[in-house]
Amino acid sequence: MGLDPSHLPRQGSPVAELDVVRPRPPLWDTSRAGRPARLPGTARRWAPLLPAGLTLAVTLWQIQVPSFWRDEAATLSATQRPFLDMVRLLGHQDAVHGAYYVLMWAVIRLGGSSELAARLPSALAMAAAAGVVAVLGRRLVSARAGLAAGLVFAVLPPVSWFGQDARPFAMETALACVASYLFARALQSGRPGRRRWLAGYMAVLVLLGLANLFGLLLIAAHAVTLAAWGRHRDRALLRGWLIAVTGAAIVMFPFGLLDWTERRQIAWLQVAGMPAPVTLERLLGSIALAPAIALIAACAMAVSALGGRARLRARWPARLLALCLPWLILPPVILMAVSQLQPVYTFRYIVFCIPAGALLAGMALAALSRTAAAAAMLLIVLVGLPAQLPERGPAGHGDGLRQLDQILLTQQRPGDVLVYAGDGGLRAFAAAYPYGLARVRDVSLGQAPAQAGTIGGTNAPLPLIRRRLAGASRVWVPEILRSEPAGLIPALRGLPFHLVRAWGVGDNVWLILYARSG
Repeated sequence: MGLDPSHLPRQGSPVAELDVVRPRPPLWDTSRAGRPARLPGTARRWAPLLPAGLTLAVTLWQIQVPSFWRDEAATLSATQRPFLDMVRLLGHQDAVHGAYYVLMWAVIRLGGSSELAARLPSALAMAAAAGVVAVLGRRLVSARAGLAAGLVFAVLPPVSWFGQDARPFAMETALACVASYLFARALQSGRPGRRRWLAGYMAVLVLLGLANLFGLLLIAAHAVTLAAWGRHRDRALLRGWLIAVTGAAIVMFPFGLLDWTERRQIAWLQVAGMPAPVTLERLLGSIALAPAIALIAACAMAVSALGGRARLRARWPARLLALCLPWLILPPVILMAVSQLQPVYTFRYIVFCIPAGALLAGMALAALSRTAAAAAMLLIVLVGLPAQLPERGPAGHGDGLRQLDQILLTQQRPGDVLVYAGDGGLRAFAAAYPYGLARVRDVSLGQAPAQAGTIGGTNAPLPLIRRRLAGASRVWVPEILRSEPAGLIPALRGLPFHLVRAWGVGDNVWLILYARSG
């Protein structure tokens, strides 16, 4: 059937006069020749904002409910003092967190020391990390894979935990994502544009090291990626990468040396075994969630393989695997290996590896059909939910410092005194809330934290503490114990005091009340 000439535009008439109906592009374009499905152009540009917004919403959900825990109390103790006193502190203790404390010093002055104000920078950092994860997935696989990776990242339980933590690990995670993106751009760029990517990479590595020195273990992972991509044969690229890494190392050397002199701060760490599967499970969020994601990935890979070798290569590109697998595995393995000689491993030091797991999961989701991907995403949310809910409870971060202060607020009597056992390191607890420990007279105080240049200050000599207890009828003692206290602390031994009651206010934090006998 031909066209009716009467309906054709006349010569010179605008084509716009034709009533042409153009179909809207589908949300997911169908894939061709084994290539992964693509998002429409506009959606592709704005897609990273969705994971970022979702991550921010998830981390802000009940962000004020969990009590501050002991490490957050240390942040508040450091940042509530005058700036020069804080700088003096960094010369004795916590230099590894110095850059974070400087930032938080300004945040506390502007927004106060509530849970929301103190944790908001971490929530924003995790949101930024989610956006960069989406951009990185888009560059190395497809926009659909990037979007899926960002969404998976948003719903992982450890992302929420550290996004609601007034410590530097969320910022370290975001900087690791940015560094990996700049690194990938440098590997993909020609000589004219490579230099600016490597310059930015070096700068971000410095910031990453300032956020947490162990974050520089990412360099080892990137070295493996460089070799796996085969780009180490490009001598100009290899030279530029080595210059960037060396430059960052030179800048960070004085900070690393200072951190080494303060290594007594992690003397509590024990020799780590090699529980790599357990560590990877924690990076994904829970005992149940890690196998669920592994099962989804296995199914997705099988589906891709059934479509032929071209589809398998397109949907599981070696370049993303070469970036993510070393990023996910090498830092924890290196820390655990070093910990056989000098204990340095704890989970929060490898939180910056979480985005690698999310990118691998996103690649798996993108290899599935829309229906299967949606079902898999729902499964990830539901399986992770039991881990998400408890960490948003009042003691969701392990320590119930708010409850401790509330007990003191309601139970305290005139004349009650406070004693910090040991070296007084728990005195930082008083910085968390203003209405409990901060209001009780501390008879164990030697030097105040700002005066001593430490997080918790120092205790007075034991004979002086015992003299100060002469007129006290009741003594409150906060302690960290593995089991319920049964006797007197050293400062009270030989004095007429007995244990009245002990309150457990977290995993192993106790508030103990002693009263004078007779």
